[in-house]
Amino acid sequence: MTEKNNIANPEEHLHDCEGDDCDCMDDANSRIITLDMEDGSQKDFVALDILSHEGQNYIALSEVGSMEYDVLRFVEVDDSLELSIIDDDDEYEQIAEIFTEHFSKLASEEEDDEEDEENDK
Repeated sequence: MTEKNNIANPEEHLHDCEGDDCDCMDDANSRIITLDMEDGSQKDFVALDILSHEGQNYIALSEVGSMEYDVLRFVEVDDSLELSIIDDDDEYEQIAEIFTEHFSKLASEEEDDEEDEENDK
């Protein structure tokens, strides 16, 4: 798993929205998905963000309450996502680094926005 820092709301969605002004992902609860685990239990995860890279789709998921996240590959089947573990260590490291850079950029932009708001007071 990768350590989670200050992560802003994801810019991409896990579903299709009507219109460009969709704010459905702004609510943290709308990003929670429940996964069936191998032992038969269920766990809730927060979908932090998704990305496409070299023809593959990836999602960063954090177990609710955790400060770490994991990266999985996914394919869309009908109206659902099929998740799979990334077995190739090099591929995993490459995608994890892309997510880390993306989240760092979002956190930096969020800090800049907060500073701008503070300076406007």
